[in-house]
Amino acid sequence: MEPEFNVAEELAKQPHLLEIPGHLLMKGGSQNYIGAVLCLRGTLYFRDAHTRLVRESLCQCFDDFKRLAEPYLTWLWREEPPQGKPLSAYADAKPLRDMVEAMDEDDLLSFYYLSGKQPNDASAWLFDVFGMRGWKAKMGDDLSALEFSIPLLYQEQNPLSFLRLFLDSARRLAPEQGYAGHAFNLSVTNRDGNEPTEAFMAARMPGLDVGTAGLLTNIPEFKPTKIKTVSWLTLLDQARLDLVGGLEGLRAQLPSSHFAFYDYGNGVVIQAGAYPYLAGDADDPKPAAYVLLNHVLKGIRYETVGSLHGGSHDGELRLVDWSADQWLKRLDVDADDIPGWRAKLLRDEPCLDATNTLPGRL
Repeated sequence: MEPEFNVAEELAKQPHLLEIPGHLLMKGGSQNYIGAVLCLRGTLYFRDAHTRLVRESLCQCFDDFKRLAEPYLTWLWREEPPQGKPLSAYADAKPLRDMVEAMDEDDLLSFYYLSGKQPNDASAWLFDVFGMRGWKAKMGDDLSALEFSIPLLYQEQNPLSFLRLFLDSARRLAPEQGYAGHAFNLSVTNRDGNEPTEAFMAARMPGLDVGTAGLLTNIPEFKPTKIKTVSWLTLLDQARLDLVGGLEGLRAQLPSSHFAFYDYGNGVVIQAGAYPYLAGDADDPKPAAYVLLNHVLKGIRYETVGSLHGGSHDGELRLVDWSADQWLKRLDVDADDIPGWRAKLLRDEPCLDATNTLPGRL
């Protein structure tokens, strides 16, 4: 009998397997920096980032993140900082709370905490805040985003830490929608040169998130009461939850052996499966848990968000227009096939238990 494959052990041996060189699929070829790295990433879309109350909540979210990540953080990037330089070594940067408290409500709230060796490296540890300016929020353009991520090795070694961080952050920010699962973090300073890598991987990994949350907040199609996608963790505020039949309506369609619901104060967080899925099996790359959840929530999913990437320079692959819309539909199956997917989930995938869920499930 072959020994059981130990993911954590293999990742510890070869962590660089999850890193992709910069500009790999661009016309000029790869460059000497890390352009993309596979990680576990959470995204929350929330409002009122210009207010003192929400800014303090963001600082509390970062306090929680630092308890996991601080030994690994190396750089801080800021867009349009009212004081100081755009780039600082993490060790030299002022505390986030001090920087935020010195800002005016109309200053751009933009912070990228990273763990790369070089400032332009993509890194698996990430805390990224994009907060709308006060004057824009008062005109009705009030959607902001928080993203944070951890290495896959850390998730394997600490399977409940990220789940707890996601729920605690949601309870502080009262977001409208959100999701968490596998993603490729791209170089903060060169997203454009690495979006083709993300697009290439997304075509082969249906469990992968794509796109930049801060950019989506500015897209008109992203404003209605809908969701971008489902993932291992999917967050619905009360308005979105009501549109899909409420908590009991979801429970009736999603087996409790494989789906958990958590109250975050403004809605629910749905956990789909015992662990995050990147893909399914050899027969079909779609993860069964994600297929079932996507089917239940398809009625409130955006039909389009315009584009998830910028335009092509030399014909390289990107998720724009039609291809972006197809990515939104990547987990769709015929309604007649749902019983088969449900049977596949119950037969092949591990159940939820105390090792992979948090106390207080609804």
